[in-house]
Amino acid sequence: MKLLYTCADRADDPLHWSGTVVNCRRALEAAGVEIAVFDRIPFECPPVLRVRHQLHKHLALKTHHLDLEPDVLRSAAQRIAIRFAEGDCDAVFCPGTGVPVHAYLPPEIPTFTYLDATKRSWIEAYFGLRTLCARSRRHVDAVDRRGLHDHTLTFFSSEWAQREAERDYNVPFERMAVVPFGANLTHAPTHVEVAASILARGHLPFRLLFVGKEWERKGGPDALALVRVLRDRGQAATLDIVGCTPVLTEEERGFVCVHGFIDHSTPEGAARFHALLSASHVLVFLSHAEAYGIALCEAAAFGVPAYALRVGGIPTIVRHGETGWLGDAPFCVTTAAHTLIEVCRSPVAYGRVALAARADYEKRLNWQAAGRNLRTRMETALAT
Repeated sequence: MKLLYTCADRADDPLHWSGTVVNCRRALEAAGVEIAVFDRIPFECPPVLRVRHQLHKHLALKTHHLDLEPDVLRSAAQRIAIRFAEGDCDAVFCPGTGVPVHAYLPPEIPTFTYLDATKRSWIEAYFGLRTLCARSRRHVDAVDRRGLHDHTLTFFSSEWAQREAERDYNVPFERMAVVPFGANLTHAPTHVEVAASILARGHLPFRLLFVGKEWERKGGPDALALVRVLRDRGQAATLDIVGCTPVLTEEERGFVCVHGFIDHSTPEGAARFHALLSASHVLVFLSHAEAYGIALCEAAAFGVPAYALRVGGIPTIVRHGETGWLGDAPFCVTTAAHTLIEVCRSPVAYGRVALAARADYEKRLNWQAAGRNLRTRMETALAT
């Protein structure tokens, strides 16, 4: 099987979509799928639409999305169709929820998409549909509906995303499938190395890790509150922050270490990030909105269970009481502190959950597993 791997951005960019686009491509290749890359599709926009877009920006009107305009997407789809017509590929494969260049591909072209959510679900979760102008609101539904009903198969990274698509667009079950994204790691430790690092963590202090570029959306203030409550209750605890540089008080700097952005696509960055993961007891993932959560998969690879909220696609990754712990949204610091104090008091139970998180990574939350799953499902779909 040979796929035309298409996206609006660079398919080899290790930072694009946290590395998901390039790792997905590599996973498919590792699974034996031949890939022809067709990326950096030009963003062709009629001048009148650019004027409309600027008016919305400068007049503080509701948000207008150029990347949902039919004229823009039809142009992108036409370029893909022309390339596909060369006849050397069996199907088109489109990763990501950036510019939906696949939306207006004709139904006769076999097309697979791999998303963390529909456009509607993604915008509603992160910004709210009410923030869109009426024109873009119509285009959101048109783009989603066309892709879900016309394309061969839509892969979602979580059951949440699949349920949302089924609810909003009445998509037949056989037109969708759930394949979790894998951890975006350049190198994962071995099972033996992880088992050793779990034992080496010891009992005190209890090290929590926060990973995220968006401090507020990712629940950074809640993570700080959690560490403070743990310490107030006599539990020695610290917090490492990766991805952003929040302003802290002098008191907070006594138990918080801010590492800022770490580019773990580089050898130096990967070494720093992996060392932090190996030494951490729990990843605190308290996002207010989250379609998936790649950092949860990366933590699992290092045997680091997560305390997270039941938001978006997170429950696909974290299984409460088995590979981590889930709390209800909105975040309750009392409940979270109680859970983690119990974890601290039972090193044996902690070790069991940490090893289960690693086992789940080995089974489901790695790109090799995703690549094999995608290939099997696509071959079946093309054969029917």
